[in-house]
Amino acid sequence: MDSTIRKFWQTPRKTAARWWILQIHFYAGMIAGLLWTVVGVTGSAIVFVPELRRLEVPGWTRVQPAGPALPIEMLVERYHRERPTERMHSIYFDFKPDWGWNFRTIAANGDRIHSFVDPYRGTLLGSVDYNHSALQWVYDLHSELQNQKPGLNANAWFAFALVAASTSGLLLWWRGRRYWKLGFEYRVQASWKRQIWDLHNLGGFCFYLPLLLLSLSGAYYAFAPVFASIAAALTRGPAEIAPPKATQPGPVRRSLDEIQQNALSAVPGSAPSMIVFPAKRGDAFTLRLRLPSDPHRIGMNWVYVDPSTARVLRVDRFDRQPLGVKIVRLITPLHYGTIGGLATRILWVATGLMPGILFVTSLLMWWNRVLSKKWRRRASAPTAVQEEASLPVGGD
Repeated sequence: MDSTIRKFWQTPRKTAARWWILQIHFYAGMIAGLLWTVVGVTGSAIVFVPELRRLEVPGWTRVQPAGPALPIEMLVERYHRERPTERMHSIYFDFKPDWGWNFRTIAANGDRIHSFVDPYRGTLLGSVDYNHSALQWVYDLHSELQNQKPGLNANAWFAFALVAASTSGLLLWWRGRRYWKLGFEYRVQASWKRQIWDLHNLGGFCFYLPLLLLSLSGAYYAFAPVFASIAAALTRGPAEIAPPKATQPGPVRRSLDEIQQNALSAVPGSAPSMIVFPAKRGDAFTLRLRLPSDPHRIGMNWVYVDPSTARVLRVDRFDRQPLGVKIVRLITPLHYGTIGGLATRILWVATGLMPGILFVTSLLMWWNRVLSKKWRRRASAPTAVQEEASLPVGGD
Protein backbone atom coordinates (compact mmCIF):
# COMPACT_ATOMS: atom_id res chain seq x y z
CA MET A 1 0.00 0.00 0.00
CA ASP A 2 2.80 2.42 0.90
CA SER A 3 4.55 1.75 -2.42
CA THR A 4 1.31 2.35 -4.35
CA ILE A 5 0.73 5.68 -2.60
CA ARG A 6 4.35 6.65 -3.16
CA LYS A 7 4.09 5.81 -6.85
CA PHE A 8 0.81 7.72 -7.18
CA TRP A 9 2.47 10.70 -5.48
CA GLN A 10 5.36 10.61 -7.94
CA THR A 11 3.85 9.41 -11.24
CA PRO A 12 0.09 8.83 -10.93
CA ARG A 13 -0.41 8.13 -14.65
CA LYS A 14 1.69 4.96 -14.35
CA THR A 15 -0.48 3.41 -11.63
CA ALA A 16 -3.47 1.07 -11.99
CA ALA A 17 -5.27 3.03 -9.29
CA ARG A 18 -5.62 6.02 -11.58
CA TRP A 19 -7.55 3.93 -14.11
CA TRP A 20 -10.08 2.92 -11.45
CA ILE A 21 -10.34 6.49 -10.22
CA LEU A 22 -11.06 7.59 -13.79
CA GLN A 23 -13.88 5.03 -14.09
CA ILE A 24 -15.52 6.29 -10.88
CA HIS A 25 -15.21 9.89 -12.01
CA PHE A 26 -16.47 9.28 -15.54
CA TYR A 27 -19.45 7.06 -14.83
CA ALA A 28 -20.62 9.01 -11.78
CA GLY A 29 -20.55 12.18 -13.86
CA MET A 30 -22.33 10.64 -16.85
CA ILE A 31 -25.06 9.03 -14.75
CA ALA A 32 -25.77 11.93 -12.38
CA GLY A 33 -24.50 14.98 -14.25
CA LEU A 34 -27.88 16.15 -15.55
CA LEU A 35 -29.47 15.93 -12.11
CA TRP A 36 -26.51 17.77 -10.54
CA THR A 37 -27.01 20.48 -13.15
CA VAL A 38 -30.70 20.92 -12.27
CA VAL A 39 -30.08 20.92 -8.52
CA GLY A 40 -27.13 23.29 -8.91
CA VAL A 41 -28.94 25.84 -11.09
CA THR A 42 -32.01 25.90 -8.82
CA GLY A 43 -29.73 26.15 -5.79
CA SER A 44 -28.00 29.17 -7.31
CA ALA A 45 -31.41 30.81 -7.68
CA ILE A 46 -32.59 30.26 -4.12
CA VAL A 47 -29.39 31.68 -2.62
CA PHE A 48 -31.19 35.00 -3.07
CA VAL A 49 -34.59 33.69 -2.01
CA PRO A 50 -35.31 36.57 0.44
CA GLU A 51 -34.93 39.07 -2.40
CA LEU A 52 -36.79 36.84 -4.85
CA ARG A 53 -39.73 36.58 -2.46
CA ARG A 54 -40.11 40.33 -2.72
CA LEU A 55 -39.75 40.33 -6.50
CA GLU A 56 -42.60 37.82 -6.57
CA VAL A 57 -44.89 40.36 -4.93
CA PRO A 58 -43.86 43.72 -6.48
CA GLY A 59 -45.28 46.73 -4.70
CA TRP A 60 -46.45 44.75 -1.68
CA THR A 61 -43.35 44.82 0.46
CA ARG A 62 -42.26 48.45 0.59
CA VAL A 63 -43.72 50.74 3.22
CA GLN A 64 -43.27 54.35 4.29
CA PRO A 65 -41.91 54.52 7.85
CA ALA A 66 -44.08 56.62 10.15
CA GLY A 67 -42.76 56.60 13.70
CA PRO A 68 -42.51 53.42 15.77
CA ALA A 69 -44.19 50.21 14.63
CA LEU A 70 -47.60 49.35 16.05
CA PRO A 71 -47.80 46.73 18.81
CA ILE A 72 -47.43 43.21 17.44
CA GLU A 73 -50.59 42.07 19.19
CA MET A 74 -52.60 44.80 17.44
CA LEU A 75 -51.15 43.84 14.05
CA VAL A 76 -52.04 40.18 14.56
CA GLU A 77 -55.59 41.04 15.68
CA ARG A 78 -56.11 43.20 12.59
CA TYR A 79 -54.76 40.45 10.37
CA HIS A 80 -57.13 37.88 11.87
CA ARG A 81 -60.09 40.18 11.33
CA GLU A 82 -59.31 40.15 7.61
CA ARG A 83 -58.24 36.47 7.42
CA PRO A 84 -60.11 34.74 10.27
CA THR A 85 -59.66 31.16 9.00
CA GLU A 86 -55.86 31.18 8.94
CA ARG A 87 -53.65 29.95 11.77
CA MET A 88 -50.60 32.03 12.59
CA HIS A 89 -47.35 30.11 12.08
CA SER A 90 -44.68 32.79 12.43
CA ILE A 91 -43.81 36.44 12.00
CA TYR A 92 -40.64 37.35 10.13
CA PHE A 93 -39.20 40.78 10.91
CA ASP A 94 -37.30 42.20 7.97
CA PHE A 95 -34.19 44.23 8.62
CA LYS A 96 -35.03 47.45 6.82
CA PRO A 97 -37.45 50.08 8.15
CA ASP A 98 -39.12 50.45 4.74
CA TRP A 99 -39.87 46.73 4.34
CA GLY A 100 -43.14 45.21 5.47
CA TRP A 101 -43.26 42.38 7.99
CA ASN A 102 -43.87 38.87 6.72
CA PHE A 103 -46.80 37.10 8.42
CA ARG A 104 -46.70 33.38 7.68
CA THR A 105 -49.94 31.51 8.23
CA ILE A 106 -51.57 28.16 7.53
CA ALA A 107 -54.85 28.23 5.60
CA ALA A 108 -57.78 25.96 6.45
CA ASN A 109 -56.83 23.64 3.58
CA GLY A 110 -53.20 23.42 4.77
CA ASP A 111 -51.70 25.85 2.26
CA ARG A 112 -48.86 28.05 3.47
CA ILE A 113 -49.66 31.75 3.09
CA HIS A 114 -47.04 34.51 3.15
CA SER A 115 -48.58 37.93 3.77
CA PHE A 116 -46.88 41.31 3.97
CA VAL A 117 -48.12 43.80 6.57
CA ASP A 118 -47.34 47.48 7.00
CA PRO A 119 -46.11 47.58 10.64
CA TYR A 120 -46.75 51.33 10.93
CA ARG A 121 -50.38 51.34 9.77
CA GLY A 122 -51.46 47.76 10.27
CA THR A 123 -52.66 47.32 6.69
CA LEU A 124 -52.42 44.05 4.77
CA LEU A 125 -50.37 44.77 1.65
CA GLY A 126 -50.78 41.44 -0.15
CA SER A 127 -50.47 37.66 0.15
CA VAL A 128 -48.92 34.74 -1.72
CA ASP A 129 -50.02 31.11 -1.49
CA TYR A 130 -46.68 29.31 -1.35
CA ASN A 131 -48.22 25.97 -2.24
CA HIS A 132 -48.85 27.48 -5.69
CA SER A 133 -45.84 29.78 -5.98
CA ALA A 134 -43.29 29.67 -8.83
CA LEU A 135 -40.50 30.35 -6.36
CA GLN A 136 -41.65 27.51 -4.11
CA TRP A 137 -41.76 25.22 -7.16
CA VAL A 138 -38.09 26.01 -7.81
CA TYR A 139 -37.30 25.47 -4.13
CA ASP A 140 -39.06 22.08 -4.07
CA LEU A 141 -37.31 21.02 -7.27
CA HIS A 142 -33.98 21.83 -5.66
CA SER A 143 -34.61 20.20 -2.31
CA GLU A 144 -36.72 17.16 -3.15
CA LEU A 145 -37.01 16.92 -6.96
CA GLN A 146 -40.75 17.62 -6.69
CA ASN A 147 -41.20 14.20 -5.09
CA GLN A 148 -41.24 14.92 -1.35
CA LYS A 149 -39.53 12.30 0.85
CA PRO A 150 -38.40 9.93 -1.95
CA GLY A 151 -36.99 12.88 -3.85
CA LEU A 152 -35.27 14.19 -0.74
CA ASN A 153 -33.57 10.82 -0.18
CA ALA A 154 -32.59 10.51 -3.85
CA ASN A 155 -31.16 14.00 -3.76
CA ALA A 156 -29.01 13.05 -0.76
CA TRP A 157 -27.60 9.94 -2.44
CA PHE A 158 -26.80 11.92 -5.57
CA ALA A 159 -25.06 14.44 -3.31
CA PHE A 160 -22.85 11.64 -1.98
CA ALA A 161 -22.18 10.65 -5.60
CA LEU A 162 -21.07 14.22 -6.28
CA VAL A 163 -18.65 13.95 -3.36
CA ALA A 164 -17.21 10.80 -4.94
CA ALA A 165 -16.99 12.38 -8.39
CA SER A 166 -15.40 15.57 -7.06
CA THR A 167 -12.88 13.70 -4.92
CA SER A 168 -11.92 11.36 -7.76
CA GLY A 169 -11.61 14.41 -10.00
CA LEU A 170 -9.24 16.00 -7.52
CA LEU A 171 -7.07 12.86 -7.62
CA LEU A 172 -7.11 12.93 -11.42
CA TRP A 173 -6.03 16.57 -11.30
CA TRP A 174 -2.83 15.51 -9.53
CA ARG A 175 -0.05 15.09 -12.10
CA GLY A 176 2.71 14.06 -9.76
CA ARG A 177 5.12 15.83 -7.48
CA ARG A 178 7.16 17.35 -10.31
CA TYR A 179 4.31 18.49 -12.54
CA TRP A 180 1.53 19.56 -10.17
CA LYS A 181 1.81 23.22 -11.21
CA LEU A 182 0.55 22.30 -14.67
CA GLY A 183 -2.87 21.79 -13.09
CA PHE A 184 -3.25 25.57 -12.75
CA GLU A 185 -2.74 26.34 -16.42
CA TYR A 186 -5.43 27.76 -18.67
CA ARG A 187 -4.18 28.20 -22.22
CA VAL A 188 -6.23 30.98 -23.79
CA GLN A 189 -4.33 30.69 -27.09
CA ALA A 190 -4.89 26.95 -27.37
CA SER A 191 -7.57 25.22 -29.43
CA TRP A 192 -11.13 25.16 -28.14
CA LYS A 193 -10.74 21.48 -27.34
CA ARG A 194 -7.78 22.19 -25.09
CA GLN A 195 -9.56 25.11 -23.44
CA ILE A 196 -12.55 22.87 -22.68
CA TRP A 197 -10.18 20.44 -20.97
CA ASP A 198 -8.47 23.24 -19.03
CA LEU A 199 -11.83 24.66 -17.93
CA HIS A 200 -12.99 21.26 -16.67
CA ASN A 201 -9.68 20.57 -14.97
CA LEU A 202 -9.18 23.96 -13.32
CA GLY A 203 -12.87 24.51 -12.47
CA GLY A 204 -13.13 21.15 -10.74
CA PHE A 205 -10.04 21.88 -8.66
CA CYS A 206 -10.95 25.45 -7.65
CA PHE A 207 -14.52 24.56 -6.69
CA TYR A 208 -13.76 21.24 -5.01
CA LEU A 209 -14.13 22.50 -1.44
CA PRO A 210 -17.31 24.58 -2.04
CA LEU A 211 -18.90 21.64 -3.88
CA LEU A 212 -17.92 19.31 -1.05
CA LEU A 213 -19.50 21.60 1.55
CA LEU A 214 -22.70 22.11 -0.45
CA SER A 215 -23.05 18.39 -1.19
CA LEU A 216 -22.63 17.23 2.39
CA SER A 217 -24.76 20.00 3.87
CA GLY A 218 -27.48 19.24 1.30
CA ALA A 219 -27.46 15.55 2.21
CA TYR A 220 -28.04 16.55 5.84
CA TYR A 221 -31.73 17.28 5.24
CA ALA A 222 -32.45 13.64 4.36
CA PHE A 223 -30.26 12.15 7.09
CA ALA A 224 -30.39 14.73 9.89
CA PRO A 225 -30.34 12.16 12.75
CA VAL A 226 -27.28 10.46 11.24
CA PHE A 227 -25.42 13.75 10.89
CA ALA A 228 -26.33 14.69 14.47
CA SER A 229 -25.05 11.34 15.72
CA ILE A 230 -21.77 11.82 13.87
CA ALA A 231 -21.37 15.34 15.26
CA ALA A 232 -22.09 14.07 18.77
CA ALA A 233 -19.58 11.24 18.41
CA LEU A 234 -16.86 13.52 17.06
CA THR A 235 -17.35 16.19 19.73
CA ARG A 236 -18.21 13.76 22.55
CA GLY A 237 -21.17 15.88 23.52
CA PRO A 238 -24.76 16.65 22.53
CA ALA A 239 -25.53 17.76 18.99
CA GLU A 240 -29.24 18.42 19.42
CA ILE A 241 -31.22 19.97 22.25
CA ALA A 242 -34.98 19.50 22.27
CA PRO A 243 -37.04 22.66 22.87
CA PRO A 244 -38.64 22.97 26.31
CA LYS A 245 -42.35 22.52 26.90
CA ALA A 246 -44.59 25.17 28.39
CA THR A 247 -44.68 24.71 32.14
CA GLN A 248 -48.18 26.10 32.64
CA PRO A 249 -50.24 25.50 29.50
CA GLY A 250 -53.43 27.51 29.67
CA PRO A 251 -56.25 28.61 27.39
CA VAL A 252 -55.15 32.28 27.32
CA ARG A 253 -51.75 33.51 26.27
CA ARG A 254 -49.98 36.70 27.23
CA SER A 255 -49.46 39.61 24.87
CA LEU A 256 -47.06 39.01 21.99
CA ASP A 257 -45.31 42.28 22.84
CA GLU A 258 -44.66 41.10 26.39
CA ILE A 259 -43.43 37.74 25.14
CA GLN A 260 -41.01 39.40 22.72
CA GLN A 261 -39.80 41.97 25.25
CA ASN A 262 -38.98 39.26 27.80
CA ALA A 263 -37.06 37.34 25.14
CA LEU A 264 -35.07 40.42 24.12
CA SER A 265 -34.26 41.16 27.76
CA ALA A 266 -32.82 37.65 28.08
CA VAL A 267 -30.32 38.35 25.27
CA PRO A 268 -29.07 41.93 25.75
CA GLY A 269 -28.08 43.71 22.56
CA SER A 270 -30.15 41.42 20.32
CA ALA A 271 -32.78 42.29 17.73
CA PRO A 272 -35.85 40.24 16.79
CA SER A 273 -35.78 38.16 13.61
CA MET A 274 -38.69 35.78 13.96
CA ILE A 275 -41.48 34.68 16.28
CA VAL A 276 -42.65 31.09 15.80
CA PHE A 277 -46.05 30.36 17.34
CA PRO A 278 -46.75 27.16 19.28
CA ALA A 279 -47.87 24.38 16.94
CA LYS A 280 -49.97 22.67 19.59
CA ARG A 281 -51.08 23.04 23.18
CA GLY A 282 -48.15 22.75 25.57
CA ASP A 283 -45.56 24.10 23.12
CA ALA A 284 -43.61 27.27 23.82
CA PHE A 285 -43.15 30.34 21.70
CA THR A 286 -39.81 30.23 19.88
CA LEU A 287 -38.12 33.55 19.21
CA ARG A 288 -35.14 33.85 16.89
CA LEU A 289 -32.85 36.73 17.85
CA ARG A 290 -29.74 38.04 16.17
CA LEU A 291 -26.60 39.51 17.67
CA PRO A 292 -23.97 41.48 15.72
CA SER A 293 -21.56 38.56 16.13
CA ASP A 294 -23.92 35.94 14.64
CA PRO A 295 -22.80 34.24 11.41
CA HIS A 296 -26.38 34.06 10.12
CA ARG A 297 -28.40 36.97 8.73
CA ILE A 298 -31.43 36.13 10.89
CA GLY A 299 -29.48 35.24 14.02
CA MET A 300 -28.43 32.05 15.73
CA ASN A 301 -30.01 32.55 19.16
CA TRP A 302 -33.22 30.85 20.27
CA VAL A 303 -35.34 31.94 23.23
CA TYR A 304 -38.29 29.85 24.41
CA VAL A 305 -41.13 31.65 26.19
CA ASP A 306 -44.13 30.23 28.03
CA PRO A 307 -47.34 31.40 26.24
CA SER A 308 -49.51 31.75 29.33
CA THR A 309 -46.98 33.43 31.66
CA ALA A 310 -44.53 35.11 29.23
CA ARG A 311 -41.75 33.59 31.33
CA VAL A 312 -38.51 32.74 29.56
CA LEU A 313 -38.08 28.98 29.70
CA ARG A 314 -34.63 28.72 28.15
CA VAL A 315 -32.08 30.79 26.26
CA ASP A 316 -29.96 29.06 23.61
CA ARG A 317 -27.23 31.55 22.78
CA PHE A 318 -25.17 30.27 19.88
CA ASP A 319 -21.83 31.30 21.38
CA ARG A 320 -22.57 29.27 24.53
CA GLN A 321 -23.76 26.04 22.89
CA PRO A 322 -21.80 22.75 22.88
CA LEU A 323 -19.62 22.29 19.81
CA GLY A 324 -21.83 19.53 18.38
CA VAL A 325 -24.90 21.79 18.56
CA LYS A 326 -22.98 24.60 16.86
CA ILE A 327 -21.94 22.29 14.03
CA VAL A 328 -25.48 21.08 13.36
CA ARG A 329 -26.99 24.57 13.58
CA LEU A 330 -24.40 25.94 11.18
CA ILE A 331 -25.31 23.45 8.44
CA THR A 332 -28.33 25.43 7.20
CA PRO A 333 -26.66 28.86 6.98
CA LEU A 334 -23.65 27.16 5.42
CA HIS A 335 -25.79 25.46 2.77
CA TYR A 336 -27.66 28.65 1.88
CA GLY A 337 -24.57 30.84 1.86
CA THR A 338 -25.67 33.23 4.59
CA ILE A 339 -22.34 32.88 6.39
CA GLY A 340 -19.94 35.60 5.29
CA GLY A 341 -22.44 37.96 3.71
CA LEU A 342 -22.74 38.89 0.05
CA ALA A 343 -19.34 37.47 -0.95
CA THR A 344 -20.32 33.97 0.19
CA ARG A 345 -23.68 34.18 -1.56
CA ILE A 346 -22.01 35.14 -4.84
CA LEU A 347 -19.52 32.28 -4.41
CA TRP A 348 -22.40 29.88 -3.78
CA VAL A 349 -24.18 31.03 -6.94
CA ALA A 350 -21.02 30.28 -8.95
CA THR A 351 -20.63 26.93 -7.16
CA GLY A 352 -24.21 25.99 -8.01
CA LEU A 353 -23.55 26.62 -11.68
CA MET A 354 -20.29 24.64 -11.65
CA PRO A 355 -21.82 21.09 -11.83
CA GLY A 356 -23.56 22.09 -15.05
CA ILE A 357 -20.35 23.53 -16.48
CA LEU A 358 -18.39 20.42 -15.53
CA PHE A 359 -21.08 18.17 -17.00
CA VAL A 360 -21.17 20.02 -20.33
CA THR A 361 -17.38 20.15 -20.59
CA SER A 362 -17.16 16.43 -19.77
CA LEU A 363 -19.61 15.66 -22.59
CA LEU A 364 -17.53 17.73 -25.00
CA MET A 365 -14.33 16.01 -23.85
CA TRP A 366 -15.96 12.60 -24.30
CA TRP A 367 -17.02 13.59 -27.80
CA ASN A 368 -13.57 14.91 -28.68
CA ARG A 369 -11.65 11.94 -27.32
CA VAL A 370 -13.96 8.96 -27.99
CA LEU A 371 -17.22 9.54 -29.83
CA SER A 372 -15.89 11.71 -32.66
CA LYS A 373 -13.22 9.12 -33.49
CA LYS A 374 -15.83 6.36 -33.65
CA TRP A 375 -18.02 8.60 -35.77
CA ARG A 376 -15.21 9.31 -38.24
CA ARG A 377 -14.29 5.62 -38.48
CA ARG A 378 -17.89 4.68 -39.15
CA ALA A 379 -18.31 7.47 -41.68
CA SER A 380 -15.14 6.49 -43.55
CA ALA A 381 -15.82 2.73 -43.56
CA PRO A 382 -16.97 1.51 -47.03
CA THR A 383 -20.56 0.37 -47.24
CA ALA A 384 -21.65 -2.91 -48.82
CA VAL A 385 -22.82 -1.06 -51.99
CA GLN A 386 -19.46 0.70 -52.28
CA GLU A 387 -17.60 -2.62 -51.88
CA GLU A 388 -19.72 -4.29 -54.55
CA ALA A 389 -19.22 -1.39 -56.94
CA SER A 390 -15.48 -1.63 -56.48
CA LEU A 391 -15.34 -5.31 -57.63
CA PRO A 392 -13.87 -5.90 -61.09
CA VAL A 393 -16.33 -6.37 -63.94
CA GLY A 394 -15.91 -9.22 -66.34
CA GLY A 395 -15.20 -12.91 -66.58
CA ASP A 396 -12.89 -15.24 -64.79
